[in-house]
Amino acid sequence: MTNKHDIAILGGGLAGLSTLYHLQKSGKLEGKSIVLVDPEGRKDTHDRSWSFWEAEPGPFEELVYHRWPLVTVHDSKRNLDCDISPYVYKLVRSVEFYAHVNEVIDGIVGLERITAKAEGVKAVGEEVHFSAGGADYVTGLAFSSLPLHLRPRQIKEPYLDQHFRGWFIETEEDTFDPGRAALMDFRTPQHGEARFFYVMPFSKRKALIEIAIFSNNHLTVPEYDALLKTYIYDHWTEGDYKITHTEGGNIPMTTYPFPVRDRNLIYIGMRGGATRPSTGYTFLALQRQLTKLARSFPDLTNIDPWPTRHVMYDATLLRILQNGELPADELFVDMFAKNPPERVLAFLNGETSLAEELSFMWSTDVFLFGRRFMGEALRR
Repeated sequence: MTNKHDIAILGGGLAGLSTLYHLQKSGKLEGKSIVLVDPEGRKDTHDRSWSFWEAEPGPFEELVYHRWPLVTVHDSKRNLDCDISPYVYKLVRSVEFYAHVNEVIDGIVGLERITAKAEGVKAVGEEVHFSAGGADYVTGLAFSSLPLHLRPRQIKEPYLDQHFRGWFIETEEDTFDPGRAALMDFRTPQHGEARFFYVMPFSKRKALIEIAIFSNNHLTVPEYDALLKTYIYDHWTEGDYKITHTEGGNIPMTTYPFPVRDRNLIYIGMRGGATRPSTGYTFLALQRQLTKLARSFPDLTNIDPWPTRHVMYDATLLRILQNGELPADELFVDMFAKNPPERVLAFLNGETSLAEELSFMWSTDVFLFGRRFMGEALRR
């Protein structure tokens, strides 16, 4: 027996839940039969955190766990203190996100949840076919965030993993400024890679401290933890503290041309290229893309997450990092040292005009970036 639905959501993480949320809030799901397929079932825990910056209140403003109007950027020689107005740096925790989004999704009359893995997903004519939990399904439309496992050596585009591990800590003495986040702190041996910490204080004694590494050489958990311990001791406190929660993961950073769709099979999230290749940030771009998608639904003709020229900028930067042509600490700290902070953040959000982008580029090594830009253009 084949189960038939109008819409399938394949993957119930950030991308899949956000798609349902925005479609429901836009009133586009009335009378639709929908199946949500995820092997983990309904999510309700603090399994990850999402940070981003935006100039205006976003669709999940009430879920923001903490905000920082100021950020710092550091390398071994420079300590920059940046007022990022009109932007505000924000963090959303998954536990509040899941609760809020599930409450909205539970109001979808025609929704069925399946705790199983979607397999054999393929577009067939104007339908999408797949199996889950031993049953076959056919839908008129499907949104999939199921991962595409790339082999970096087999693609021509630049590719770096951003692998990270973070500790939520609580110190015994006042240590942090809850109004100031460390956006990128490169004060750690680089080992020919991009290695930096970011620090998000929630109070004078509580913070998330995370190490991120841009490379294809992953560490063991004890190795990440040793780096975190040393960094905290060297730059924050020599006193005691307790670790209340940990998180970690990996984000592919690549300008590989992820297909956005195969007929009525629409790819979303990382699978659809929503992650900014040069930074690994996903949350804001994804919500921006899905808000637009829900507004135009059922018209799905223009759903690319990033402008083409920004993908080219990212390919250029990633290639330089991958080739080791500029030290990452020098490259990123220079961005903030030579530009107004809001211009850097707007550029990284894909919100700049061409004139602003040209001003930004003139603050870099023009010869190197220009040569690499042309190289990436020719590869395409």
